[in-house]
Formats: sequence, structure tokens, C-alpha cells
Amino acid sequence: MPTGIEGKVALVTGGSMGIGRATATALAREGARVAICARGLDTLKQTAREIQDSTGSTVVPIRADMTSTEDITMLVWSTITELGHIDILVNNAVNSTTARASELPDDVILNHINTKVMGYIRCSREVVSSMKHKGGGRIVNIAGMGARNSSATNPGSGITNSGIAAYTKSLADDVAADGILVNCIHPGSTLTQRQMQLIDERAAREGITADEVMQRTVANIPIGRMVQPEDIANLALFLISDQASAITGQTIAVDGGAGRGVVY
Repeated sequence: MPTGIEGKVALVTGGSMGIGRATATALAREGARVAICARGLDTLKQTAREIQDSTGSTVVPIRADMTSTEDITMLVWSTITELGHIDILVNNAVNSTTARASELPDDVILNHINTKVMGYIRCSREVVSSMKHKGGGRIVNIAGMGARNSSATNPGSGITNSGIAAYTKSLADDVAADGILVNCIHPGSTLTQRQMQLIDERAAREGITADEVMQRTVANIPIGRMVQPEDIANLALFLISDQASAITGQTIAVDGGAGRGVVY
């Protein structure tokens, strides 16, 4: 079934690894030309080469820091200069540090908010004009399950991700008449480099092994495994595709059934 993605131009933030890399790869396989950004240029360039070699599609690496408005303006300008316009934005970049809720330092939470919440807002604000000029577009925001599941040791995740879910709906309402659809994905425990770092931190904090943390994590996931980055990419592809042309302002979890809330 045609997806309508072939020939489109996509920008994926946090695109050098994990969910961002999987999503950029999936888009490239569907025939999209893709710009990926991250702060680490060497890894970014290597990822772009590998995706391009495996898919045959154009992949452009552009270094950008989500805390910098100037970087994001240049990121969008560079993408449009290289690829002509922007049809698709996948907001995925994150930079966070765990800390107990009762001890959460200003710099930790402000960095998390500035990178993720403000980074998503800055990128979305910059691409909307290009999408309006083209007659529409798709924005997908990746925001973790911390928006639904509280954590005493990682409250920053809840604060930022719930904020992104709220912003998704507000932006969707604002730009729907321009043909721009905006949705949010809540990944559950996903097997990424960052997730493994969090597992190691938890293991050190609780005095157990990383394998024990992994076993406890999987025990709370009904499907019996951690989510893979490709699971997130598959939903992103659907939301970007022509098959999802009536879906906007929604927040959908890909968590293997781990969420305990009833969301309707």
C-alpha cells in the first residue's frame, strides 16, 4: 500500500542513534530524503553514511544543539537549502540526568526543559512556515512514558514529556487548517543506548546488577520484552503516511502494554 512518503523531505532530531536513527532509516527506506541532526558530528556523519548506503536515499548530517535558537534556525535553513523544503519533522532529541524529586537541582531540570520541551517548540516553530508553503506536513513528537508513569528518581521525564504531550495538542489545533498534522508517541522502555545508561544508573543506585534491573523491567512489560527502536519508527511511519490523514493531536503509547493508566 502506498504511504505517500516517497519523495518527501524529513528532518529527524536526535537522529544519530536509537529511536531517531531507526526512524530516519525507516523514512529513507520509504524513499524520503532525510536530514538528521545531533550534537556529536562524528557519530552523526557515520550514521548518515550507513543509512544512505543501506537505503540508497539521500541522508544529510547537520550538527545542531537543541538548546540554541540560532542552531535550530540554521538547522532548518540548511535542510531547506540542501533538500528544498521540509515535509516531515520528527522531534526526538533529549538530554537528561536523573535526580530524586525532593532533590531536583535547578540546572538539571532547566537543561532537560531547554533541550527537550523548548527544543521541540523551537524546531516546530521553524518548520511550520515551510510546511504551510508546501500545503501541509507532518510533525511527530517523541515523548517518553514518564508523561503517564511517575518516577521518584526521574521526575524530569514526567515534567518534560507531559509538557510535550500538551504542546502537541495545542500545536495540532493551531495548524490543522494548514494541512499540518501533529501527533505524539510515548515510547515505553526502549532498548537504546540511553536506556542502557539509565539501567546502569539504577543498578548502581540499588546495589544490584544491570541484568537484574533488565529482568525487573521486562517482568513489568506484558509482551515480555523491551520495546525496540524500530517499534517506535513503525508507528511514526504510519502517522506520517497518507493512511493517517485524519489523525492529529493524538498521543499514542508504544510500551508493550506496560502503562497502567486507562487513557481515553
